[in-house]
Amino acid sequence: MKNFARPILGFAIAFALLGLSLSVVQSRMNAIRYTEQLTDTDPLENAPPLVAFTSVALGGFRGLVADWLWLRSSKMQDEGNYFEMVQLANWIVKLQPRFTGSHAFLAWNMAYNVSVTFTNFEDRWRWVKRGIELIRDEALEFNPGDPELFRQLGWIFQHKMGKDLDDANRYYKTEFAKEMIRLFADYYGQWELLQKAPANEAKLRAALGDNEFWNILAKHGYKNFDEFEKHFRELAVIPPEILPDLQKAGIEKTVELCLRYRWMTMKYHLDPTWLHKLNVKYGDLDWRLPEAHAIYWAERGKDKWTEDKDSFKRLSCDRMLFQSLSAAFETGRLVYLKDIEHLEMTPNISLVDAVNKSYMDSWDAYDENTIGGAYGNFLVDAIVTLYKFGQKKKAAEMQAHARTYKRYGTRFSPNLDDFVLKELAEDMEQASQPTAQGTVQSYLMNAYYQLAIDEDEVAESYLTIAKQLYDRYQKFVAGTERRRGLPPWNQMQITSLETTKQRIPAPMAKRLEERIPRAKEKFIPEAGEIAAPVVQ
Repeated sequence: MKNFARPILGFAIAFALLGLSLSVVQSRMNAIRYTEQLTDTDPLENAPPLVAFTSVALGGFRGLVADWLWLRSSKMQDEGNYFEMVQLANWIVKLQPRFTGSHAFLAWNMAYNVSVTFTNFEDRWRWVKRGIELIRDEALEFNPGDPELFRQLGWIFQHKMGKDLDDANRYYKTEFAKEMIRLFADYYGQWELLQKAPANEAKLRAALGDNEFWNILAKHGYKNFDEFEKHFRELAVIPPEILPDLQKAGIEKTVELCLRYRWMTMKYHLDPTWLHKLNVKYGDLDWRLPEAHAIYWAERGKDKWTEDKDSFKRLSCDRMLFQSLSAAFETGRLVYLKDIEHLEMTPNISLVDAVNKSYMDSWDAYDENTIGGAYGNFLVDAIVTLYKFGQKKKAAEMQAHARTYKRYGTRFSPNLDDFVLKELAEDMEQASQPTAQGTVQSYLMNAYYQLAIDEDEVAESYLTIAKQLYDRYQKFVAGTERRRGLPPWNQMQITSLETTKQRIPAPMAKRLEERIPRAKEKFIPEAGEIAAPVVQ
């Protein structure tokens, strides 16, 4: 009996030790699964009924169904059946709401791979938008604090829309700007006011203090606030038939602020508090252009990854930040000529200090080999751009700063004039489209400024240089005009003339208007040749 009991006792002890070991290992594995978000045990936030149902009902089989949908989606893409592919992507997101990698890939696939299969720019833009919406409107609903989604969304704004790698990039920028103009309307830049807007119907009721607004809605046939809000977003303004009653009641502004705040935050996930914060930090970012939105999402991602102490991922956000800031410096200011319904992107030279600081902060945080090359290129571009736009003092200041870095050797040693002329000659051979456009515009603006102060010979010299640079660049990009070519010459003249009048004092602008008809014919642009987008 004793001989029989000993093996049993030994087995029991071994089993207990094994169980204890497994418990320790399992606890560790569970902690890793939770930390790396490999499990869906936590309740989903903002989950619609279908997502909540599939999360519970299908259990572990969700992965198998999702795998099959992935295979089906790939087949649909190969066959060109893109609309069914979108539906499959929607199902995949609902089956795996926490698998942010799938969301990012599907969005990237639509914005990049699917969009370029179309030749029509409107069709391309539809797919780029769909990629953005998949992350912004769906994935972020289920994962509102996931920094990887912020980074991936910022990448589409920075790279797909901001760069000139796609023939339709200008179309994307124009359509997006029109969308943002509709969103912000007359409240663009009033971020502090929008922060205080009522965030929902209950708070709007509290702010208005009585039922007059809802009586007005009922009078005009609206069943509820949601129906009125939907109509507002379709028109992008308060419906004309109800506006007089709201004005008479003195509640028009409060109602519109509420509607625009909700549109910003619910549809575009743009928090006016963050917009104000980033404007304070970097300067006057133009929130109608994609570069500013890339900065917004990169900052949101960086903020989260800073908390998590993930230096590699934080570096990816830092790179997006200084690259987007550089792009915003090059072409991050929107000139909206409403009278001719024309949108033009020009350099935003007021951001130069913010961009420089962003690079310097990254230089301090990482090694110089990571940042040094990009920073050197920015310093060159900044000096040349500032010089071209008449900011010689600031250009000299940036050049003096650049000379303090041993890494760049004698690159910045020549005097300012010689340095810029040398770089300009190289720029027009190797320039990106925004750099080339900025160069030509700066000479045109200088030409009109000189004309305003009766320096006709100097003005003509600037104009001649501008045309020579324009022709040289157009010849260099022959064959890729749709992607890299400059706007028509007359269009650039109009934009530069209008921008000059906006930037100079009012009396001088009036003087310039009087001088133009009496100037030589070459100074007078022909407005009729512009094919301008219409802002609805």
